[in-house]
This record gives sequence, C-alpha cells and structure tokens, in this order.
Amino acid sequence: MKQTTLKNRFLAGFTIIELMLTIAVAAVILTLGVPSFQDLMERNQLTSNINRFISSLALARSESIKRNQRVVVCPSSDGTSCSGTGYDNGWIIFVDTNNNGSRDTSDDEELIWQGESIAAGMTLRGTGLYNSSIPYIPSGRISLPLNGSVRLCIDNDTSRAKMITLIRSGRVHLANYNSQGIPLFNDGNNMPDCAT
Repeated sequence: MKQTTLKNRFLAGFTIIELMLTIAVAAVILTLGVPSFQDLMERNQLTSNINRFISSLALARSESIKRNQRVVVCPSSDGTSCSGTGYDNGWIIFVDTNNNGSRDTSDDEELIWQGESIAAGMTLRGTGLYNSSIPYIPSGRISLPLNGSVRLCIDNDTSRAKMITLIRSGRVHLANYNSQGIPLFNDGNNMPDCAT
C-alpha cells in the first residue's frame, strides 16, 4: 500500500502557483509577439499587392511591344470598362485600338487581363493622369507627358505605404524609404500623402 500512495504523489500535476506563473509568462510573450506579427502581415500584404500591380504594368508594356499597338492599364470596378477612382477595386489591361484611353466594348478592344481588388483598408492611387490610366505605346514607352507615381497605403498612413515611380521610358522603380519608413521620391523628398 505504501507504494501506491507514493506513486499517486508523483502524478499530482501543477500547483496553482506554477500554473499562474506559466500563464503570466505566456501573456508577456504574446504581448511582445502579436504587434510584431501584425506588422509582418501588413508588410507582406503591401509587398504582395504592389508586386501584383508592377507585374500588371510589365505585362502591359510587353504586350504593347509584342502587338505593336497601344495597350492601357486603367482602374476598373466592373472588370470590363475603365471605371472607378484609383486602382483599389481592380484594374484592367486592354488593347486601345482607337487611342482614346478608355475601353470601348463596341469597338472590340481586346481585354488582355483583369486585376482583382486589393485588400480591404488599402488604397492604390496614381498621381495626376496616372490615376485614370497608364497607356503604353508600341515602343514600350508611357505616352503621358510627365513621370508619375502610384501609391499603395494602409489606412492612408504614409509610414505604412509603398510607392512606385513610373518613368516615361516605361520602366517602373520601387521607391526607397526614409528612417521613418516613408517612401521617397527620386529627388529625396518624402511622399506627402496617400491620395492623388
């Protein structure tokens, strides 16, 4: 009988003090880890969405060269026509046979690709004329008069943003950042806001 009592004594489990100490340590670890994990998730969302848009621009440029025709990227909330303000709700790439910058379904302008909307809480906007369309001509150049940029932000926060610069040659550059994590223009100035 003494052996059974001794055996039960070793199977007792945690004391209340040990359990409370374990919970306190877990709470401290979670408090430190959750904000870092959320920041990592946001950065991954930004990178994923801006890369998707950059890939669309590269596709439009290569299609304009390959087809020897004008190809346009424009915002589209319905996936068939140029509609919407900014690229948040999606965009389309199409052959602009009549060179008007807008997809005319009656003219049979071929839809090359349809981009889906970006994650909720994010905005994807171009500056000036780049917010309504980005037209590539057969040489692969952008047919707008000035260089421009497209900005991707979370909750309109410039420190939680990515920016690409579009050069008239058709090339796209991802912006560098200052010490606060705000994207910089080529001249070294901070991106002022997330809107156009």
